[in-house]
Amino acid sequence: MNRLTLFHTVAYEALLHDSGSCHYMNDTEFFKEFYSLVSRKDADAVDVGFNVGMQAELMLQFTTGKVFGFEASTKIYEHALEKFGDNSRVRLFNVAVSNTAGTAQFYDTELWGAGSLKQTLGMKMSQAEDHRIIPVDLARLDDLLAGECNIGLMKLDIEGAEILALDGARALLERNRPYMVMEYCHNALAFEYRGKMIDQMTLHGFAKEIGYKVYNIFGICLSDPEVWQASILRDTADVFLIPEEEHERWVNELLPKYQYRIYDKISEAIERNSKSQNFFALVGMPSRIYEFLNTSSLDQSLTYLTVMGNQLRESTRDRKEIFGTNKLSRRGEILLALLFDQKIQEAYDLGVIKNLMPNELEHFETLIAS
Repeated sequence: MNRLTLFHTVAYEALLHDSGSCHYMNDTEFFKEFYSLVSRKDADAVDVGFNVGMQAELMLQFTTGKVFGFEASTKIYEHALEKFGDNSRVRLFNVAVSNTAGTAQFYDTELWGAGSLKQTLGMKMSQAEDHRIIPVDLARLDDLLAGECNIGLMKLDIEGAEILALDGARALLERNRPYMVMEYCHNALAFEYRGKMIDQMTLHGFAKEIGYKVYNIFGICLSDPEVWQASILRDTADVFLIPEEEHERWVNELLPKYQYRIYDKISEAIERNSKSQNFFALVGMPSRIYEFLNTSSLDQSLTYLTVMGNQLRESTRDRKEIFGTNKLSRRGEILLALLFDQKIQEAYDLGVIKNLMPNELEHFETLIAS
């Protein structure tokens, strides 16, 4: 099943927030639509990974209730306290949320929002490896919010520790049954849960335990394991968790409105994009090719690659365009270059490798250089 590369490219386009912080289109445009649909007007909300309060500002628009914010980084917490200290509806806690109470070491990165209880892939990918290690208090939501019974919405983005935070909030979830937004990306793979490293499927089982349905940010239900594997860690880094008892209402009333709104936003973003007309075609092509090659015969695949190569040469004026998207992986660039050069068999050989090793890629590098 092909990942939604085009949707992912648009949704996770880096933008600059009014606060000066970097964020993605989905953080504001998609989440705002979700909050507007699921928030109860008088309900409280929980923001785990408060950062500069971008999500809290959105939540406050749709409820007259309180927002409980949790931030582990001392410097970010102090900034948030200065910004929201006079707002009686915002209550801030300088703790790292997990499934145990105590103390821990926290990797407090120079890049705000990338800090974590573990050294994560996100730190490397965002070039946020510069950090200082600081002691932090660990706390469980079940302890900090033990008496709260009016929580209707929860957002979690704590650089990989989201499942641990939810594990420490089981009583709160059972008592309140909030709608939830949470990050679930490669950062989670640095953490353990129940003695095992978290993997792509960990949340799948966990969500069933707590009685929630999981959707990606494009509104696709991920209950089916095949659909889950096509989306999680591939075309979405965030998910919506819908209480099972609310699922019928979500599907019949709220989801159609959400999808109409975000698909319009995606279309508008594409229409207004200043990149070349061929940009989205290039970034979406490799994943479609991989999917076809791994589900088709050799003859079918070679025919398909020939057609794709012809389309690529017709739409791409200069071979250099392939290497200028800043979105394609090196493997994707080499694959398209082979097609452009009409090296169909070589493109096939590269496309069908499921677990590509660096030394294997070096061989294909020589083919596009010759």
